[in-house]
Amino acid sequence: MRRSVELSGRALRVVFEVVSLLALVVFVGPVVWPPEDATGVVLVALFALVVVGLVAAMWRSRRADGSYLRSGYDISYDPVGDPGLAAKQRWRKAVARLPDGEDEEE
Repeated sequence: MRRSVELSGRALRVVFEVVSLLALVVFVGPVVWPPEDATGVVLVALFALVVVGLVAAMWRSRRADGSYLRSGYDISYDPVGDPGLAAKQRWRKAVARLPDGEDEEE
């Protein structure tokens, strides 16, 4: 009987994020730390900003629902490249602005 280990996509994603952050800190950290002059301090601040931005992007990608189309995570969304899509969106907005018709006389 074989033993196997199954990892979900979420677990693999967390492992990838942790390894990416650790690799960034381990390989770039010693280059910028300790700062020796004003340029070094600016470089350390820039590196810290990159790490914080990366952590924020990872956190946001977990919280946002990218599973539905036409979201910020939909790479196929290009209304300029698809005039039909732009026309469809304008049509939907125009229909949404129409009155309901409930108060009309019959």
